[in-house]
Amino acid sequence: MYTSEKTIRFTNENTIELTIKDTNEIIVYKYASFGERFLARIIDVIIIIIPQFCIPIIPAWLYWSLQQSGDKQRTLGQGACNIQLLSVDGQKVTFGQATGRFFANFLNLFTFLIGYIMFFMTDKKQCLHDSLSETIVVKEIGRKTLTSLE
Repeated sequence: MYTSEKTIRFTNENTIELTIKDTNEIIVYKYASFGERFLARIIDVIIIIIPQFCIPIIPAWLYWSLQQSGDKQRTLGQGACNIQLLSVDGQKVTFGQATGRFFANFLNLFTFLIGYIMFFMTDKKQCLHDSLSETIVVKEIGRKTLTSLE
């Protein structure tokens, strides 16, 4: 499978610039807010709640992991809030990363929600599960081509 060469740069203005060499494009992101992430989670929980009652853990794990490692790199709830998941190296999130992120969410509960509070204390706005899986949640704020930068 072919993967495009990507480089990521974290700026001082709390934005992320992802350069995609094949398309000569720079995608500019900002970190998703806590409110955007919370609303996306509520939407996703509403979607998955009935299957979750029938078979514990598996439907939720597959729902989050398959969608976040898919082409759009976001769940339906994240799509509704126009946010997505990126690997901290700028590459597409792998199924393993998404799976680790899903199960690391349980650590947020076991730490009495301190894992979620970490969002407010980290430069990259990462909760515990983001940090452990080496992912960031972002919102696209613009695109530019490399030729327009000259």
